[in-house]
Amino acid sequence: MPTNEKKGVTVKIDAELHAEVKKYIEDHGITMGDFVALALQDELHPKINIREEKSMGNMRTLAFQVPEELFQKIKDYLQRNNLTQKEFVIGLIENEINRDLTQRAAQSNTEEKTDVSRDLSEDSTEVGEQLEEQESAAVSTDFDDESEEFENPDEDEDLEEDEDQDEDMGMSMGM
Repeated sequence: MPTNEKKGVTVKIDAELHAEVKKYIEDHGITMGDFVALALQDELHPKINIREEKSMGNMRTLAFQVPEELFQKIKDYLQRNNLTQKEFVIGLIENEINRDLTQRAAQSNTEEKTDVSRDLSEDSTEVGEQLEEQESAAVSTDFDDESEEFENPDEDEDLEEDEDQDEDMGMSMGM
């Protein structure tokens, strides 16, 4: 939104910082207004910092065509934000790759949590089944042992007679 209308900004800063800014603007041949405008632009519209190092290794070229209208929009954007085409495109690519990696890491964490929950659920089901098996095995063996201890020969005859009567009536219960 560049316009010719200008407004003033007045601020108080430390004397040391003021001296540092004054030296910077003298060294770069700009005015205090230009410096403040650049600083504000950088703060409001941060540059995509590209650090080119000599040890970067092999370089490859990406080339592509865009429609004229889009090219003009990009050119205007680059000028407003003091960026080169290279900084802009590399910044876009790095941002997208970082976004994708973050999304994939979050998805991986979600899948790991689901796997852990599933494992815990399976373990608790397995433990419950083992307990049921142990309880039923303990009950049946204890019950068999107790029935042998309480056998009475006189009662066996009474039980057999009762069973015969029950069978005649269509019922039978064996113990």
